[in-house]
Amino acid sequence: MIENLRKKYGNAFEYVVHFRQLEQEKLKLTRELHDTALQEQIIALRELDLLLTEPELQERLDLKKRLFRIREQQASSIYTLRDFCQSHFVPRLADGELNNQIQLLLDRLQLRTNIEVIYHNRWQKRGLEGERALHVYRILQELIHNTEKHAHATRVELYMEQERDCFLIQYRDDGIGIDSIEQASTAKLGLKGIYSRVECLNGQISFTTAKHAGVQCMLRIPQVASAVQ
Repeated sequence: MIENLRKKYGNAFEYVVHFRQLEQEKLKLTRELHDTALQEQIIALRELDLLLTEPELQERLDLKKRLFRIREQQASSIYTLRDFCQSHFVPRLADGELNNQIQLLLDRLQLRTNIEVIYHNRWQKRGLEGERALHVYRILQELIHNTEKHAHATRVELYMEQERDCFLIQYRDDGIGIDSIEQASTAKLGLKGIYSRVECLNGQISFTTAKHAGVQCMLRIPQVASAVQ
């Protein structure tokens, strides 16, 4: 059975298996980090906060300043670890949760940056679910990450439309752009993973970009899932 699927669907089958394993590893990692390292650091931060209120420290300003610097470093580490867990967790995407999770992605982008976000979603509430929804979520997560880390953008636009036989996604930013997608470092921009996920969706994706002209991405996804999914 597995060999028949591999012969029929080729790379798409291999990508589906790969991404299933990848998401399982992400779930395991984020659970372990959240339940151990993150919680321990939060407890340590609370203990530092209590220590800083001790009466004995009020006359030891030099020691209090040193402890406060340690406290700020601890808080920064907690923020970094929490952000890592949030970006790698496997969200629940059944029962129309994709729309809510995309909104959370954009909300976190606005909290971290001064980027203006324009978002219009006209998909039906139960448009995509399960693995297909997760592929879309990860694609948008990577596009948003690229904009935040590399584009120097001030504005992001995301439009999601629905036609009779397919879902449409249009994403664009007003950043510095690149000369061409072909010349871009696919590893740096995560494009290889994006293209692989699009193949899992049996979809079509195109990029339009130029130096100092931002990046625009168009994605079309069939409403009916292929048998390999």
